[in-house]
Parts: sequence; structure tokens; C-alpha cells
Amino acid sequence: MSVKIAFIGGGSVQWTTMLLTDMVLTHTLDGVELVLQDIDADALALATRASQRIVQEAQSRIRIMATPDREDALLGARFVILCVAIGGLRAVRNDLEIPERYGIWQPVGDTSGPGGLARGLRHIPFAVRVAREMERLCPHAWLLNLTNPMTTICRGVTRATAIRTVGLCHEVDLFRRHRLAPLLKVPADTITVEVAGINHLPAIVRFSVGDADGASRLRAWLSDHTPFEFVNDHVPEPHRDVFRDRLAVKLSLFDQLGVLFGAGDRHLAEFFPSFLSEASGRGTRYGVLLTTVEHRAENARVRRARLDALVQGGPVELVPSDETLAPVVAALAGGPTGRFIVNMPNVGQIDALPRDVVVESAAEVDALGVRPIAVGALPQPLYAALAPHVAWQELVVESALTGRREPARAAMAIDPVVHDPAIVDPLLDELQAANAPFVDAGRRTAAGRM
Repeated sequence: MSVKIAFIGGGSVQWTTMLLTDMVLTHTLDGVELVLQDIDADALALATRASQRIVQEAQSRIRIMATPDREDALLGARFVILCVAIGGLRAVRNDLEIPERYGIWQPVGDTSGPGGLARGLRHIPFAVRVAREMERLCPHAWLLNLTNPMTTICRGVTRATAIRTVGLCHEVDLFRRHRLAPLLKVPADTITVEVAGINHLPAIVRFSVGDADGASRLRAWLSDHTPFEFVNDHVPEPHRDVFRDRLAVKLSLFDQLGVLFGAGDRHLAEFFPSFLSEASGRGTRYGVLLTTVEHRAENARVRRARLDALVQGGPVELVPSDETLAPVVAALAGGPTGRFIVNMPNVGQIDALPRDVVVESAAEVDALGVRPIAVGALPQPLYAALAPHVAWQELVVESALTGRREPARAAMAIDPVVHDPAIVDPLLDELQAANAPFVDAGRRTAAGRM
């Protein structure tokens, strides 16, 4: 297949080899050209060598290229993968530790709250810059975004450019396959879901287990258990344990609202800050642990060590991941069609929310494009949960696109985690000052890795 895929942020120790493995296992993509682009020469060289090793072991015809020049990568591409972390862990430390000084605790800090605001102000201008370069160099390409904050990045790009943009997140599929199916003791492929929401706050508005109503099955399970059934489940390594979904947040919300959210609890808790209060042990009562910069650094160290071992002749594991990027690309390129969870502008798939804001839902994907699937009326509790965050995200996008402080200040003022109006201005001042070098870098070029 003569298709060029540009991977912006291709030096990633987390994503590059995982997504490439999915590609070599996807027959439709055999023979594509994958161009890895990154400004970190060492990271790019390591990812390129590891990728070539995977292609060799898989006996694949995928061609691996590498370049530090983004325009070279984009020229003539049919698909562009965006997977960057501007400022790296230095910027993440600011996102987490500055709000902590004001009594605000974020398990993740990449989508909502002060951390999501700061990260959005860094990444949205860069994503729009890439999309504008695409308008010159590959105007008909699809931009496939894996970078957080996913919703506001996709919204910024679709508002400012004509580039077709899809955000792809694994949260709903991870929950369905690895947590919901084992809880109900059924094969994952017997569970079908209808999804409506925004990224990291997606709701499974309906789901079936075979021919049975899934919500009824889950309520029956809760009649014999509590939402805290798994709250003490742990794994030995702290850098992995913080990522474990112990379900208490989503099961408590399902019990109280009748809404089953599909993202991991560490994300959900940030939209409902009472789960992160001092009374709840900053989340520990619900099994939510704060993911520190040190946890993330250890994860990166472990992943890099695996790549080092791979290029030195270690074993290659050709096992598919839970990501949907490869099958989505294959479907758009004329391969097997499929139904996937996507983040795209609202054209009516969630009728209660404003048009054009980016929402998360299921969609049918084939060579003709991506067609979101309408979910009908939202339950009132779900609408009440979603609408304020959609409005908050619009303010973040407005500030990122215009450079104006006022929308960011308004976003900070209405944020439910900001417990005292008196901290709005000093907290925003500190975040913007810390963020300024990375925002400027994002406007000029790519920086950082995921």
C-alpha cells in the first residue's frame, strides 16, 4: 500500500513501538511508509532502530523513515499522528505542584482542572500550527490525535483549520475489556456499548451483554457488592499501581446518578472533585492515587530500558495493544470497516450539547470517512455533569487560540476544583508564568515526548 503516515512525536518511548506493532499486525497497512519525526535526536534514533527491528522480526513491508524536520514528515502524508508532550515532565511538574500549593490535588492533571488548563494552553497552539502546516503540505490528510487534553486540542484544530481531525482514546475500551467484562464474568466481545460524553468523561449511556440489558446486570451485581469491592486491589510496583482502576468512583456515580462513566477513576475523579477532598484522603478512600512526576519518570525509564533491550537483540513481542489507531487508519485506507470510539465535532451525535464542540462517541469508520453514531436524548444527570465542562473547555480553547487571559481567568473561576475565589488570580498568574517558555516553544516547534 502506497500510503505515507507521519508520526509527529515519533521518538516516544511509550507510543511508537506499540502503535507500530499494531500496524505490522494489520494486513491492510503492509507496505505503508511510516515517517517518525521528533526534535530529540537521541530519542528519534532509538525509536527508529527499535521500529526497524520490529518490522524485521514481523517480516513486514512497512518502511520506517526518520527526520527531525516536521515539514519533510508532513509533505504528502495521508495520515498524521500527533503524539507530543510539550515541556515534558518539567511542565507536568508545574501543572501538578503549583495547584497543590493552593490545596488542589490532581491524580492526572492533563484534561480538567488547573493542570488541564495549563496543558491545553501549551498544546493547542502547537497542534493548530501542525494543522496549518498540513493545510499547505497534505491538505487532505487525517489528523489522528493521541495527545491530551484531547478534547480541547481537537476543538482548537477544527475551529481554526479545515483539517479533518479525530481524537482516539483507549479509556472506554480498556474499561469494557479489562474491568467490566471480568466483573460481570462474561467475554468482552459480548459487551456492546453506546457512548456519549467528552474525553475522560465519556458515559456508557446503554450497554448490552449479549441480548441482556447491561445496566440491569450491573445493578444486580451492586445489590450483592459495594462500590468499594476492589478498592484495596494493588500491584507491587508503585509506578504501575497508581494507574490501576479500582472502580469505586465510577460505581459510586452509577449508584447515585444511574450513569456509568467509561474512563478510569483517576480521570473521572478530576471532574467530580469531592472524590479528591481532604475528607476522602485526596482520593485514597476511593482507590484513586496521585500520579506524581516521579511515577511518570519511572514509567519512562522502564519503557526506555525495554527499547534499549530490543535494539540490542532482545525478544520482540508481536502482541496487539488496546489502541484503535491501526484499525482506524486501515478502515480509512480502504481496509476492514469498523466501529470505534472517537472524539470529533458534534454534528448531532449528542443532540443536547452545542454543535461543533468536540465530543466523544462511537462512530462507523470506512474509506468514505468517519460517521458518528447518534445516541438520542441524554439522561438529565449526565447532561448536568457534561454541560459545565463543555463550557469550561470552550473557554480554554478561546484563550489558547487568541492568547487572551480573560477566557483562562473565567475558566479558572468556574472550575469546580477551585475552592476559593481568592486563589483564581494568583494561581493563574503562577501557572502562566511557569507555562510561558513552553507555550512559546509550542508556537515555534515541537518539544518533548510521551
